[in-house]
Amino acid sequence: MDFILDNKWAFLILAEVIFWVSTLSFLIVRYWFNLKSLSIAFFVLFIVNDLWIATMGYFDYMRTGEFSAYQIIILIVIAYAFLYGKSDFQKLDIFIQRKVAKWRGLPEPKLRNIKTLYGTEHAKQERRNFYGHLFIFSAVQVLFFFMFGLSDVVSSIQLDTLFEDWFDQNETTLFYKNDTANNVTRIWALILAIDFFFSLSYTIFPKKEKQLTRSV
Repeated sequence: MDFILDNKWAFLILAEVIFWVSTLSFLIVRYWFNLKSLSIAFFVLFIVNDLWIATMGYFDYMRTGEFSAYQIIILIVIAYAFLYGKSDFQKLDIFIQRKVAKWRGLPEPKLRNIKTLYGTEHAKQERRNFYGHLFIFSAVQVLFFFMFGLSDVVSSIQLDTLFEDWFDQNETTLFYKNDTANNVTRIWALILAIDFFFSLSYTIFPKKEKQLTRSV
């Protein structure tokens, strides 16, 4: 991890490049070879990419003890992913569909109009997205449990010191008998918490449709 943190900016740029190249490759494979059942791969890639970026930011903070521009950029990247990532991916999806059809000499595909949601409908959609994220997180935790088992310290967890014991040190023995599983879990938990607050914000402050003003 020291080598990665010594070259953190290069790895951050590399992570974004890999993400977008993989996304474009996925869309081309999906429409060129008509393998639409692979759509779940994008969601998994989305989570893994954000998990990797957040991991670098977290360990850089633990190493330096300072909240720097590096962490700010990472927070912006993650916030963008949750706020605009889905809509931008839909636009990219439509663009690739049309390009592939043109390359293959096929008629332009009939694309369904993407309805922009507002108010309670938009809030429900954001909650459903969060529930999907939570389900995948929970499924991975079950997998970790059967693969590694719970660590001995789980039985002595104290709620008042849980956050400090889990996040305020470079290595943690919570919750499994495997360092990698523990680090993945605590970084992913942070991303899940961010996703929760973004999803909840649309319930408290519903997205409103912009009113067009008419000139007299």
